[in-house]
Amino acid sequence: MRRFISYILLGILAGFISGTLILGIGGRLMMRAMAIIGGLTGGFSWGGSLEVITLGALIGLCSGAFMGINYPYSFQNKVLWGLLHGLLAYLMILILPIDGKGAALGFPDYQFTIHILFGGLFLLYGIGMAYLFHSLQAKWHKK
Repeated sequence: MRRFISYILLGILAGFISGTLILGIGGRLMMRAMAIIGGLTGGFSWGGSLEVITLGALIGLCSGAFMGINYPYSFQNKVLWGLLHGLLAYLMILILPIDGKGAALGFPDYQFTIHILFGGLFLLYGIGMAYLFHSLQAKWHKK
């Protein structure tokens, strides 16, 4: 039971770190790039940036906990495991009613591009989280 709890905590930590960095900061930079490609001018707002970074951290916390719970039943291949979790996280974002998704509707000509880029970002997030989880788990349980 103690090891199971440690898997959940390590998953939360790995998810928080990778979610903040990849989904939060990376997502904000991707959003800005899409705005420039779509012809919008302007810049970053601190409030908007912090909102996206916080959302990335929250997604990371939730999916990291899920990763920790599933660790005893997971694939040994970290890339496959990460891709699966990244895909599941992306599908959950598509299903859940989040207001931020409406911003993408402002670019009707770029819907496919937006889904490919952000889907890829979530897959990268899943792989990063899986590698970080395995690294933390190996160091934690070595003691």
